[in-house]
Amino acid sequence: MSGLFAGAARASIAPRSEELAAGVWLGGFGSYRQRRATAVHDEPQCRALALSDGITAFVVAALDLVGASGPLLQEIRQDAARLTGVAPEQIIVACTHSHASPDSQGLWGGLTPAYRDHIAHRAGAAIWEAHQALAPAVASAVTTTLGDGLVLNRRGWPETDRTLTALRFTREDGAPVSTLINAACHPTTTGAANTEVSRDWCGYAVDAIERETGGVAVYVNGAIGDANPAESGGFDPAQRLGEAVAGAALAALRDAVPIGGFLRVRAELLELPVNAERLSERVQSAVARAGPALSVLAKSGGMGAASLALHAAGRGDLAQIVAALAGISERGLVRRDGRTCLPTLCGYLRIGDDVEALVAPGEVLTRLALPLRAALAASHRLFLGLSHDTLGYFVPEDEWMTGRNNNYEESVSMGKHAGAALADGLLRLVPHGAEKAGGHA
Repeated sequence: MSGLFAGAARASIAPRSEELAAGVWLGGFGSYRQRRATAVHDEPQCRALALSDGITAFVVAALDLVGASGPLLQEIRQDAARLTGVAPEQIIVACTHSHASPDSQGLWGGLTPAYRDHIAHRAGAAIWEAHQALAPAVASAVTTTLGDGLVLNRRGWPETDRTLTALRFTREDGAPVSTLINAACHPTTTGAANTEVSRDWCGYAVDAIERETGGVAVYVNGAIGDANPAESGGFDPAQRLGEAVAGAALAALRDAVPIGGFLRVRAELLELPVNAERLSERVQSAVARAGPALSVLAKSGGMGAASLALHAAGRGDLAQIVAALAGISERGLVRRDGRTCLPTLCGYLRIGDDVEALVAPGEVLTRLALPLRAALAASHRLFLGLSHDTLGYFVPEDEWMTGRNNNYEESVSMGKHAGAALADGLLRLVPHGAEKAGGHA
C-alpha cells in the first residue's frame, strides 16, 4: 500500500444546443467575437483527481478551456470546498488552454450567464464525485522526455521543456483510478480557421490513455509559454500529437516506480505588478485609485456591455482591450510600493519523497520554468501551468521586449517584473532542511 487514497471523476462542460444557438465564442485566436462556434467536435470536460493521505487532501481538476475568469475559478473552488470539506486553496483548478474551447475569460466574446453557471456546476460536481470516490490506492510515477519533432520554441530558443511526467493510481486489486500527465505544448493544432469546439490535442491524449489503462486520465499543461506544436492545421495533426504524447506516457509507465506516503499542499498569495511600465506614474496612480470602481463596473456587467457596444461599432480591437481590463478589474487591484498589483495564488504539492509539483497561475516561458523545476529535489517533478488562475505569460526579465516572437508574449503579460515575482513566490514554497532531505517535520 502507498498510504494514499485516490478518487477520480469527469463531467462534460460542452455547450448545449441552446448555448450554441445563443452564441459560443472560441478563445485563443483573433479579436473579439471573431470565431463563433458552429458545432461541437469533441466535448470539453472537467477531469478531477482527488488525493488524500488520511489527514491532508487536495484535488487537481483540469478544465478543457482556454482559460477562466477569476470569479468563475473562485466559484468552482468555493463550491467544491463546501461540498468536500477540502480548503479552497487545496483545490487546484487548471485550464488545458485549448484554443478551440469556449471563451470563459471574456476576452473573445465570453459566455452567456446560463452556460457559465453550467460549467461551474459541472466542475463542482466532478470534484465532489472524485472526492466521494476516495479509497485506498496504489500509486506509481515515471518521468520521461517527449520525442524529437513534436514541440518547437516559438521565441527562437533551442529548447522547450520536453519533460513528461505521469502518475498512475489504481486500487489494490489493479482496478484503474486515474492517470495524470504533465507536459508542455500549446493546444493550438486545430488552428485559427477552426470553428468547432474541441479539446485540441489534449483530448486525443487523454482518450488514448483511457483506452489503454481505463480510469480517468487528467492532463495538466506545463511551461507552455513558448512551446508550440511542430505541426498544426486541423484535427489530423491534433490527433497525431495527442496520440504521440499518450504513447510516450504509456510506454514510460511500464517502468513506473511505486510512490506513496504523506501529502503536502502549500499556497501563497502573490500580488503581481500589473503591466504598466510604459504608463506614467500619474496614470498608474489613477488606474489604482479607480480600481474599486472598475471592479464594481466589471462585476455588474458594465464593462462587458461596453465591449459589446465597441464590437457592434466595428472596433473589435478596443472591445478586446476593455474585456481584458474587465478581467483584471474583477479580481480586485491593489496598490503596493507605488505599483498597481493584482492578487493571485501560486502553489506547491508533494507526494511523499518521490513527487513534487509547482503550481503557476499562467503560461510560463521555458527559461523561467526550468530553473524553478531544478529547485525541486524529488525524482519526479511536475510544473502545473495555468493552475489557480489564468494570467497570461510570465517572461524572464532579461528576455523582456527583446523582439522575440515580435514581443507577443510581452503584450499579453502582467508585466516585466511578474515573472520574477512568481519565481520568488514559488521558491518560498519549496521546502528546505529536514523536510527536503526526507524528514516530515
